[in-house]
Amino acid sequence: MDYSEKMILPAEYLSRMKELLDDEFEAFEESYNLDAVKGLRFNTKKVRPETVDKLINAWKLEPVPWCPYGYYYSGDLRPGLSPYHDAGVYYIQEPSAMITAELADISENDIVLDLCAAPGGKSTQAAACCKILVSNEPIASRARILSSNIERMGFSNCIVTSAYPDELATVKALQSFFDRIIVDAPCSGEGMMRKDETAVREWSEANVALCIERQAEILEQAAVMLKPGGKLAYSTCTFEKGENEDQIENFLKKHDDFKLIKEHRLWPHKDKGEGHFCAVLMKDCDVSESETYFNKKNKLSDAEDIAKVLKKARLHVLRYGIEEGEKKTDKKGKTYYTPSHAEALAKCYETDDGGKLDFISDELCERYLKGESFKVSDYAENQDYTLTNSKDGWVTVYYDRYPLGNAKIVNGVLKNHYPKGLRKLG
Repeated sequence: MDYSEKMILPAEYLSRMKELLDDEFEAFEESYNLDAVKGLRFNTKKVRPETVDKLINAWKLEPVPWCPYGYYYSGDLRPGLSPYHDAGVYYIQEPSAMITAELADISENDIVLDLCAAPGGKSTQAAACCKILVSNEPIASRARILSSNIERMGFSNCIVTSAYPDELATVKALQSFFDRIIVDAPCSGEGMMRKDETAVREWSEANVALCIERQAEILEQAAVMLKPGGKLAYSTCTFEKGENEDQIENFLKKHDDFKLIKEHRLWPHKDKGEGHFCAVLMKDCDVSESETYFNKKNKLSDAEDIAKVLKKARLHVLRYGIEEGEKKTDKKGKTYYTPSHAEALAKCYETDDGGKLDFISDELCERYLKGESFKVSDYAENQDYTLTNSKDGWVTVYYDRYPLGNAKIVNGVLKNHYPKGLRKLG
């Protein structure tokens, strides 16, 4: 889209950017005449190398320099329509935003908190490389979207909550607890202006000031929950110095037990992306603090333990681990089990010893994603699918060996159990 004719940027905003950028301002302003940049990030817990190679070649993907599994795609491509997206093979994410979880330096034994997580880009990035992730979003409607994205990616190590930062910080067991905390703070959204005209309409100096105040409050709560020796990654998608460098500087003045490890900006006129700011802080520790932390951490060793603590504190937990299916017992005492959608998406074709229906045909796969039922034998001659352990009953549905959902085969007919809220239109 050509924004040079359709978008008029606020004069106050341009004045602030001119003062900040000086000689670079003209190049920055010119960047608004370019199309927004788009990207996707492969799910390293699910994708196979041959699929990455296949899609790089077919879709002409180009690597994102700061994320080893992130790629740019052209504006004409629509990867959200591919069954690979429904299977959680990748997450569509603005490329600049991929830098935060990378700079957070997350390792496989870390317990991580993403404090302002919806819609889930940074959370799904963090979940792929940590032990446990608490993914939190205060706004309930956005938390449901976050939960759906965590489910689609097939992660079993996540807890999704909907609470305000101060509510989490008052839970004693979570104080000085997390190895890593990501604060992708609510901001004035200037990095969204090139792709979302709403960000232009909603910008004001008053809103910038409000964001600065809110960000400072969130950082205070995050500081309470970070373990001694842990790292806090603070990020925004705005260019305001007050929301970025100044925010960090003011925080450090109040907290002499924190130090700045790294600070990085991505600019739309310098880097291929919409722009982002990230600063990583470390919390100092001594031996006694470290021992106290590890004793506490050992008591909360898995997602279920942490979820119990949150529920006891009367906080809203939307999901933890893999949501189980439903058991029912009929009048004759026979028990029936209906598998959940989350169970299906967390499966791996190679280790799944149950019934498996793997679509080879895109057309047949699309019929499933639309919620249709059909006689599978009608497609056997063209080898549109493979069916393993083919007795009547529940099967996990796959596309190219990536899980999509559940179905039940009754007398050769596929009874579709793809969730109604996710079904494709048309």
